Amino acid sequence: MRNVATLQIGSFGGTLVQAVFGILIARFLQPDLFGIYSLAVGLAALAGLFLGAGMQDAVSTLVGSAYARNDKEELVNVLAFLLKITFYAGLATLVVFFFVPAIAHHFYGNSMIGWYAGVILLAVFFSASFNAVVQLGLQVAGKIRPLSLILFSDQFLRSGFALLFVFFGLGVLGGVSGHLVGAVLIFIFSIFLWVRLIRAYDIFPSFKSLLASVADVSVSKYLNFSFWVALDRNMGNLFMALPVVLTGIYVSSGEVAFFKLAFGYVNLALSLLGPVSILLNMQFPRIQTENPAQLKANFIKVSIFGLFASSVLTLAVVVVSPWAFKILYGESFLPSVKYVFALIVYGALYGIGVGLGPMWRAINKVKVSILINLFILAGGIPLGLWLIKSYGLWGGVIMVTIWFSVSHVISFAYLIKKLKRA
Repeated sequence: MRNVATLQIGSFGGTLVQAVFGILIARFLQPDLFGIYSLAVGLAALAGLFLGAGMQDAVSTLVGSAYARNDKEELVNVLAFLLKITFYAGLATLVVFFFVPAIAHHFYGNSMIGWYAGVILLAVFFSASFNAVVQLGLQVAGKIRPLSLILFSDQFLRSGFALLFVFFGLGVLGGVSGHLVGAVLIFIFSIFLWVRLIRAYDIFPSFKSLLASVADVSVSKYLNFSFWVALDRNMGNLFMALPVVLTGIYVSSGEVAFFKLAFGYVNLALSLLGPVSILLNMQFPRIQTENPAQLKANFIKVSIFGLFASSVLTLAVVVVSPWAFKILYGESFLPSVKYVFALIVYGALYGIGVGLGPMWRAINKVKVSILINLFILAGGIPLGLWLIKSYGLWGGVIMVTIWFSVSHVISFAYLIKKLKRA
C-alpha cells in the first residue's frame, strides 16, 4: 500500500500539474484555438499509438521475471528489444506523419492541425524511448520514489514548456513545441537516472552496452508475446483519443474544446486509479504463479474497489464542476459543465476496468480482449459518428459512455467465467 501511495503521488501529481497547466493554456488560447490544439493532440495520439506505453507494459512481465531470476543476459535482451521496437515504431510513425496533414485537411479543413500533430509525435518519441527503459528498471528494482519522480517530471516539463510558450504569445505552435522541448529534457534526465541505477544494481547494463545489444537482439523472440499485449494496451489509448478526434469532424473547434474539457475533467479524477493498474501488472502474474486459487477473489475485490472508487470520484467532481469551471476556466468555457453532468454514468462505471488489462496479461488472453474491443469499435465508430452528426456533443457523450461501459462489462464477465473454470 505504501508503494501504491507513493506511485499515486507521482502519477496523480503529474496529471494534476498537466491539468493545471492545461487550464491556463485553455484560458490563453480560448475555445477556438484550444479546440485546434486538442485536435492536434488527439491526432498525434492516434498516429503514434505504438510509441505510447503499450510496449512498455508488454515487456514489464518479462523484465520482472528476468530480474527475479537474477538473469542479467535475459534482462539486457528484453530491454534492448524494447529500445529496438521503439525505434522501429518511430520509423513507422515518421512515415505516417507525412499523411497526417492531408488527413487533417480532409476531415477538418485545416492541414495545420496535422503539422501541429507531427511536432507532438516527435515529442512522444523522445518521451517514450529511453524513458520507458528507465521506468521499468526502477519498477522492478523497487525504486518507487524515483519512478514517481520521473512520472511527475515528464508531465511537468512537457506541459510546463507548452504553457510557457503559449504565455509568450506563440499560440498553438508554441503549445506543441513546448511538448517537444520538455520531452527532450526528460530524455536527458532519464539517462542520468539510469546511470545512478546501474551504480546501485549491477544487474542492469550500462547505457553503452545496452545500445550495443540493440543491434543483436532478436525481435521475433519477444514480438509474439509483446505485440499482442501492446496492442491490447493501446486499445485503451485508442478509446481515449478517438472521441475528441471524431467529434471534430462534425462540430466546430470551439465545441471540440467544450467536449475535450468535460471529458478530460472527469478523466482527471479517474486517473487516481491509474497507479493501481500499474502495480497490478506485477501482482496478478505473481499471484497466478504462487497461489492461482486466489486470483479470482483478488480480481473481484479489485474490480469492486475500482467501481466504488470511480463512482465516488465522479460524483465528487461532477458536484463541484459548475464552480470549478467558472473559477478555473472562466465564463467562456462554462458550456462544458452540462457535458460533465452527462458523463456521470461513464465515470461511475469506469472503475470496473481497473484490473482488466493486468488480468488479461496475467492469464495470457490479451487476444480475446483485443477481439472484444475491435468488435465494439467496429460497431461503435459508425454509431458514434451518427450520434455526433445527429446530436452534436450530446452524441459524443452517449458514444463514450456506450464504448467504455460495454467493453468493461463484457470483459469483466468473460474473465470471471474464465477464472471460475480455472
